Amino acid sequence: MTIKTLFITKEVPIPIKGGVSLRNWQNMNVMMKFGPVAVFSAANWTPNYHTLPGVDLWKHYNVDETRTRWEELERRLWWLRPSGDPDADWPYCRFTAQKLGQLMAEFQPDLVIIEQVWLYRYLSVVKQFPCRIILDNHNIEAHLAAQPDRSQETMRIRLKAKIQTSHLREMEKKFTHQVDQVWLCSQDDVQLCQEMYGKQTPLYVIPNGVNVDNYKKAFNKEYEPIEKVKNQEHTLLFLGQLSYYPNRIASELLIDEIYPKIKQNYADCQLLLVGRTPTKKMLALAEKDPDIIVTGSVREVQPYVAAASAMVVPLLHGGGTRLKIVEAFACGCPVISTAKGAEGIEAKDGKQILIRNSVAEIIEAIEQLWSQPSLRLELRNNAYELVKQEYSWEASYKRVKQAIKEILPLN
Repeated sequence: MTIKTLFITKEVPIPIKGGVSLRNWQNMNVMMKFGPVAVFSAANWTPNYHTLPGVDLWKHYNVDETRTRWEELERRLWWLRPSGDPDADWPYCRFTAQKLGQLMAEFQPDLVIIEQVWLYRYLSVVKQFPCRIILDNHNIEAHLAAQPDRSQETMRIRLKAKIQTSHLREMEKKFTHQVDQVWLCSQDDVQLCQEMYGKQTPLYVIPNGVNVDNYKKAFNKEYEPIEKVKNQEHTLLFLGQLSYYPNRIASELLIDEIYPKIKQNYADCQLLLVGRTPTKKMLALAEKDPDIIVTGSVREVQPYVAAASAMVVPLLHGGGTRLKIVEAFACGCPVISTAKGAEGIEAKDGKQILIRNSVAEIIEAIEQLWSQPSLRLELRNNAYELVKQEYSWEASYKRVKQAIKEILPLN
């Protein structure tokens, strides 16, 4: 049976801007193997291109251009609505919901895959049509919302966070119970989802994966050297959206505690912070210290990962599976991470990754990597094999096929 799949996303999947778009693009390419794929995306900007490679039909809408004044008022008063949420209201307006209905009628999908809980308000449109529905929940968002940014708290912020977390938990629960399947990134997320919302809906692990072929050039060190990087042997890397609270705290640990101590023993050490929306503190420190390189958004991360001798992931908060680690594995870059940072990835300490949970342990692991070329090579090769077996698009296809067989007939 050929399966017609419609993806509903709150951003366009390409160009790849981070883990969300990378996962969406993975799943779209996997579903192309089963039949035609259409995409409905809603955001607050309008791309200057109108097609996506391999996608049969794509409709994109700028909600800021079509949202009415009344809807804008509703957004501002989200806390008065039982299921109101500012992040779920952001990609929604009634005009785009009407357009989604028209696309559903035109494309007549067998399967609709909805990206994350933030698109819950579009579910009522989809349920008017005879199709199967999957929620691809990249994180258990209510769990993340319960981990507030303590550094910026006021009484008003605490109250808003409490209301929003309560609304989000109820919305996420309703969403998981109204679809045919929920896809999650790891077994850890499956267990958490069951604990929070029960076992009524089948849950499947579809890991975050990468197209390994896109990383071969980095793995083989075929990129031209990054201009500002003086010595790839002693360059540390952190990758991610830098203003995102868990990433910001991790980056500041690197800047304030890890990098200065490593610098004492390795004068040529450099720190690469690669990702969009760096904070003022990061930019200011990069101005003062030329060995701290803050890139902002980049077209592709592979050259920067290839330029580093170690990716350090000192995450203390957050959830889900970190695609940054999978990308580093595919690029042949050794990874040192906290246990929190490596959650959901089936990598073993000392075999594919080094798990270290304190600043002192991380510093010791960096110096161990830099002094033992054989360890670097062993981690690099083992991690690359793990990606091919468990976190490649080919591995994702096998898992998706197994999940789809439960709700739609396949040849």
